[in-house]
Amino acid sequence: MGEVLRMEGIRKSFGTQEVLRGVDLRVEEGDVVALLGASGSGKSTLLRCVNFLEIPDAGQVFLRAEAIGRDAGGRIVRTERELCRLRARVGMVFQHFNLFPHMTALQNVMEGPATVLGRRRGEAADIARGQLSRVGLLDKADEYPARLSGGQKQRVAIARALAMSPDIMLFDEVTSALDPELVGEVLKTMKSLAQQGMTMLVVTHELGFAYHVATRVLFLHEGRILEEGPPDDVLLRPREQRTRDFLEGHLAFRMPDVNQDPRSSR
Repeated sequence: MGEVLRMEGIRKSFGTQEVLRGVDLRVEEGDVVALLGASGSGKSTLLRCVNFLEIPDAGQVFLRAEAIGRDAGGRIVRTERELCRLRARVGMVFQHFNLFPHMTALQNVMEGPATVLGRRRGEAADIARGQLSRVGLLDKADEYPARLSGGQKQRVAIARALAMSPDIMLFDEVTSALDPELVGEVLKTMKSLAQQGMTMLVVTHELGFAYHVATRVLFLHEGRILEEGPPDDVLLRPREQRTRDFLEGHLAFRMPDVNQDPRSSR
């Protein structure tokens, strides 16, 4: 098992508001790390700093132990070419699907391999079909986004990210815009990816998913990692009062039977 992602001393401010206050994070091959926290705690900003959709004010990001950028007199300098290479290796799925409405599901998924990776159209189409099959949507390959449900659109977005063969997948509240009856199909797809060994960093309020699927849970509070550890520890036996308050506010989270080994339900 090797290191996929490391973040050291990440800081980010917007104006006078400091959103991230020196965050350290390490993700190993095959890890599924769930990022929890109240709105404004810095979860999504941290995720966006991984692929530099937000540029950190301080700190360093390493992918496969390779530093992104170079130190120039105490300031990290990163070229656009370097960031483009990084983003091609980091898959990201957003809350809103961001599919191209004028393209079919197949065309949406093959666009990255064709235009970014330089694959021939036939090869890119084969890759796209394989990833659509992986998320259970091969039968929707020729449909346009307008004819897909929200859950199907999100699964196409997942397939699109997978088509780039990323080192790590980032998920930013990907079920929060879905109708409740559609959430399950997206979480099922994410669980399947985890079972296949995909390395994942997931911002979510789906505590059941965090408990049953994540290998590690991080609780962010005011721009810092307040608590982290295995799901059993953070979700069932949190040390910090702020973590306990957060969990008690999520009534939809059902604790497992105390007479049953919690690991047996995973």
